[in-house]
Amino acid sequence: MIDCDVMPNPSIADLDIKLLRVFCTIVECGGFSQAQSELNLSRSTISTHMANLETRLGFKLCSRGRAGFALTARGGAVYEASRSMLSSIDAYHGQIGQLKESIVGEVAIGVVDNLITNRECRLRDAIREALAASKDLRIVLRIGPPDQIEEHLVRGQVQMAISPEFPARKNVSQMPLFIEKQRLICGKGHPLFRVEDDAMTPELIAEQNFVRRGFVSVLTPYSAFFNRPALAVSHQMEGLAHFILSGNCVGFLPEIYAKYWVDRQEMRVIRPDHFSFDVPICLSRHEGPQHTLAASHVYDTLVQVHGVEA
Repeated sequence: MIDCDVMPNPSIADLDIKLLRVFCTIVECGGFSQAQSELNLSRSTISTHMANLETRLGFKLCSRGRAGFALTARGGAVYEASRSMLSSIDAYHGQIGQLKESIVGEVAIGVVDNLITNRECRLRDAIREALAASKDLRIVLRIGPPDQIEEHLVRGQVQMAISPEFPARKNVSQMPLFIEKQRLICGKGHPLFRVEDDAMTPELIAEQNFVRRGFVSVLTPYSAFFNRPALAVSHQMEGLAHFILSGNCVGFLPEIYAKYWVDRQEMRVIRPDHFSFDVPICLSRHEGPQHTLAASHVYDTLVQVHGVEA
């Protein structure tokens, strides 16, 4: 006889796949509130789904409240197992579609934040063309800072990524799509805003307080022009802009992203002939025979619309 107060361990087949997808999305977004737009669900509905999943499993997966969102040890283990299982399910659907020679299934693309301001980014055209080829294709975009996007790609949470070039990783290809021009910027309230170009020497710039992005890459010399540690740090582009607009520090921003404030004379580009560098924005993916027809279709479409050779 089974004790009615004790729930037997559910098999994988018994678990609700929808609830596990909700749980994984919450983890990847960093909390319930952040997951609302990704899931297109209200916070109360998300909470109900999580409560149902925890009841079904018989233990707590995460803590949420004023202290913020955090996984329990068991929650972390469930996330890893769930992500692996869901990836296998998605791959199964893709492989079945491939046998039918049809483009079907979900394709997740990691995209670095604020690329939408760059006219050379043709992602919107690729989405339009890729979706026009199949009514059974679903594209998911995961937007975030470069280090997060790289991690999503390595962990298999996205099938491909559009992000700044990163140091080579085993079995990961990187194809440059276009260039993002980084310029040194100061805000209207900064002492350098009214300084003549001829006076903007490397020695003067080296002594300025600056804001840097919250990741370190040997390929992007955001801190190379300065003699002191960064005054401020931001993982997102918008955060950099806030610090620069405050007038407390200078920092690097993509030229096109800064144009909005430069045109309004709220920001100034500092000697682009001396203090600038180009960042290749690449299309990356793991190489191997595991690509589904849907993932290959989206990848090829991205390559085609950007006019680069595979």
